[in-house]
Amino acid sequence: MKKILLFLFSVFFLVSCGSVENNTNDKEKEIVPEKEEKKEDLTNINLKPVMDSEINYDSLILPNEVGMESYINSLMESTDSYIPSWNKEGFKDKWNYIDGVFLKSMLSLYDQAKDNKYLDFVVKYVDYYLTAKGNFLRPSGSDGAPYALGELDSVCESNILFDLYKYTNNQKYLHAILTTYKIYTVNVPRLSDGICYSHKDIYPNQVWLDGFYMYAPFTIKYALCLDDEAKKDALLLDLYNQYKFVREHLFSEEKQLYYHGYSETDIFWAAENKCSKSFWLRSNGWFLASLADVLEYYPKGEKRDYLKSIFIEAIDGILKYQDADSKMFYQVIDRKGDRANISYSQYSKYLNDYKEDVVIENYLESSGSLLLAYSILKGFNNGTLNSDYYNKGIEIYNGVTSKYFIDNELKNICITAGLGSETKLYRDGSFEYYLAEAVGSNDAKGVGPLIMSYVETKRAAIS
Repeated sequence: MKKILLFLFSVFFLVSCGSVENNTNDKEKEIVPEKEEKKEDLTNINLKPVMDSEINYDSLILPNEVGMESYINSLMESTDSYIPSWNKEGFKDKWNYIDGVFLKSMLSLYDQAKDNKYLDFVVKYVDYYLTAKGNFLRPSGSDGAPYALGELDSVCESNILFDLYKYTNNQKYLHAILTTYKIYTVNVPRLSDGICYSHKDIYPNQVWLDGFYMYAPFTIKYALCLDDEAKKDALLLDLYNQYKFVREHLFSEEKQLYYHGYSETDIFWAAENKCSKSFWLRSNGWFLASLADVLEYYPKGEKRDYLKSIFIEAIDGILKYQDADSKMFYQVIDRKGDRANISYSQYSKYLNDYKEDVVIENYLESSGSLLLAYSILKGFNNGTLNSDYYNKGIEIYNGVTSKYFIDNELKNICITAGLGSETKLYRDGSFEYYLAEAVGSNDAKGVGPLIMSYVETKRAAIS
């Protein structure tokens, strides 16, 4: 089998520069720049998790029984084509992270329950976006690139390709894995010191916490599948250095929280410390979830110990701000009870259809709270965290499902937020901005972490 995989990947690599298509034009040769390099062989798709310690299952509290099975079935039944029911930002018609978050949760559910309906659903959906050879395409047949080249976000959906290949043995998923790696390593710029990727090519010189969830879980799997030990070690070191950079530049020692973003050049949303002004909940959640996923596979040693230490430090830091009643967390983590005067003239595009200046109170937000629950529960199930943390994760999961999961609808999800370029001055990283963004229900950025958390509760129960 190993020799077969080596041969397949040797063949796939030769064509991987031309592996993004759209339905109407053959532009494969233009998508990924050709460059001379050693061909790469992936030889170990069946990765084994790294366990830090024995797990103590005594004295665990139980998760809420909230009818998750029927809810998940309803989400699948309401998506019978390539247009998803879980994306509230609008249909993307291309490979994107929002679909990636939801589809990852479905594959996690399949891995736990071994019910083929979950795997079949993911395969059917992904096959709208890949050709039989594994090239990316726009399922609608419209013009335009089917994969955004210069951003980390798109890598997130490719994280599911490892599992799809493992479960189906379909070679096109291997081809798409190689293509993804070449796309972002060639097209996404880094900061001037070469350590961290910029979030997108349209946001040069900027590091966002979000980006680590988008690409780091894919990268750790890719690295560990490599036959070339030197390349594997280099990628693992690269990941470590990027996390170390973020801890050194985006972590507030005073607040024990991470700022949303960092810019090495002057930009309107950055303060004197080059960081954004607020502690946005979901960005901290993305970062923690990335660490939980990376720690699942990162080899034991000093570098893993460091990643584990900042994982626990970040969890301990954010838990200080947990709401005592709901067990959830606020949209802007450290501003419980604060209100923002929202200017209609400044934020008119995003004010939930408000037509005048308004005052909005900081609110308990579902998606970021669930990302924290998932990170803690997964950390426990992989032996990284003890049972005290597990109970905290269940507290958060139970809190969200009790308060905002009602009649098969997950409420209070911040639909989107970011840090602006000079053409998006309203995305200024302020307290007011994060409260001005739209709030909705059943969006994948909340639904995905809900299902992922649910799966982790099932893993512990089975164990």
